[in-house]
Amino acid sequence: MNHSFDANKLYSLTYNSRKPYVVHQGGTSSGKTYAILQVLIMKAATMPNLVITVVGQDIPNLRVGAYRDAQNIIFNDPFFTQELKDHNKSNRVFTFSTGSKIEFNSYNDEIDARSGKRTHSFFNEANGIDYGIFEQISMRTTEQTIIDFNPSAAFWAHERLQSRDDVDWFVSTFRDNAFIQSSIKQKIQSYEPTDENIKAGTANQYRWQVYGLGEVGRLEGLVFPNFEITSEWPENYKWRCFGLDWGYTNDPTALVEIRYNGGALYWKEHIYRKQLTNLYISRLIKELNITDEIVADSAEPKSIAELRNTGVWVKPAKKGKDSIMFGIQLLQDYPIKIHTKSKNVIEEFSSYTWAKDRSGTSTNKPIDDFNHAIDAGRYAIMDRMKKKTLDISLA
Repeated sequence: MNHSFDANKLYSLTYNSRKPYVVHQGGTSSGKTYAILQVLIMKAATMPNLVITVVGQDIPNLRVGAYRDAQNIIFNDPFFTQELKDHNKSNRVFTFSTGSKIEFNSYNDEIDARSGKRTHSFFNEANGIDYGIFEQISMRTTEQTIIDFNPSAAFWAHERLQSRDDVDWFVSTFRDNAFIQSSIKQKIQSYEPTDENIKAGTANQYRWQVYGLGEVGRLEGLVFPNFEITSEWPENYKWRCFGLDWGYTNDPTALVEIRYNGGALYWKEHIYRKQLTNLYISRLIKELNITDEIVADSAEPKSIAELRNTGVWVKPAKKGKDSIMFGIQLLQDYPIKIHTKSKNVIEEFSSYTWAKDRSGTSTNKPIDDFNHAIDAGRYAIMDRMKKKTLDISLA
């Protein structure tokens, strides 16, 4: 029996690569993840005794992403279904009649990643995975290591893999995916800076560059142009603070933590989701074991009161005239380092620009967009400043 799935050109590029490393840098909906999984499943179903590890940022992301896609590929194809011997849902492992298996897992740190060997590894959304974890797993992979990512900003793959002779590096866009839904295609096309899209207010240079063209993006006119992405998260720090920005239908609720260490502000996102009720926000905060004071947007006193009633230590941010610019200037005084797993914070800092007037000249006001996590952090930092606990000298 032959397989019956449809495959785009990324399937052939990946399947035929003989390099030990394959990198897929691609815009959203280019089909790269799906094609890679098709290749890995085909190999597991037709080649003996392979051990394939699919690595994600965390288990929840895997469950709604790569693991779900793998189930769709396998159970919608009679050949793969026939060759599937066992599906361990608890451990997220597929075992085939060939003796090969595909496992889906995440790792807390590089020590956690040191156990086990495999023939193939696939790092899904690799810009959300620490390099130390990648290094430990790839050195224990005997045949081929594959990664994919949306190029929201440069990260360790560009520094450590891009110029190597043992790497096949493929760049893809939504145009490479013949099976893309028309609504998604139209949404991506709306970002292109054409006259029509500019008039409609949908054009977005950064999103078009990253999601449309599959290119590494960093816009001109960024409010914070020199932020860095790092896998470091300091355990020793002078102080830390938490900020919360409310959202629901159109905007996400954003909770960030900032740690001050060595003169730099380290940022990490803990919550960044839409459609969250206050009770659910409280539950998430408690699950994160956050007992510190959280500074929240004062525009929703009812939400603050509801969180307080559940036992969460939250207080309103103090706003005044020009508080946005004051907070921005305060943040600009410090090196900003964003944790590599904080993808939404990275996207905000990569998109948050100064507004332009009708002549195209930058103003001294930022756009009111891509600022939910940034606003949350600004509330927290401004509160620390008013307490005079911030070391202004950067000593």
